[in-house]
Amino acid sequence: MVNNTITTYHKPFIVYIITALMLSASIIYLVVAFQDYKQISQTHSSDSNAAADISATINEMTFFLIVGIAYIPIAIWMLKVKHNSKIPYLISIIGSAALILFYALTRTINIPTIGLQPDVGLIDVSAKLVQAGIVAISSYLIISVVRRRK
Repeated sequence: MVNNTITTYHKPFIVYIITALMLSASIIYLVVAFQDYKQISQTHSSDSNAAADISATINEMTFFLIVGIAYIPIAIWMLKVKHNSKIPYLISIIGSAALILFYALTRTINIPTIGLQPDVGLIDVSAKLVQAGIVAISSYLIISVVRRRK
């Protein structure tokens, strides 16, 4: 019977790289959430425009916190010896690809409650490159398992 899981054969190199990328993505999102927090704490809510900006920044900060925190248990799951499943790799592919797509959409169309975001910064590009690496390496691991199965 052919094994259909990510094995310890992959552990020495590729799994550590993907885990480092996952933790890097987490750090990037948590740093951006902290920057949003600092921005909120420095904003004075004296007029209605400032209140709307604060509300939007709180929503953005919450999103970044959730994403940043979500990457951590998946990365740990990938490292666990007794959890040699393809599931964390599939989750990382779907989640990272969805975040890349969502980012592209927010830069190209006017999404209700988010609007059209014209800014593209170094941290944005860094996050998307890390996420593209996550998608590529996780896909490679799953494809290698499927090929070995044949």
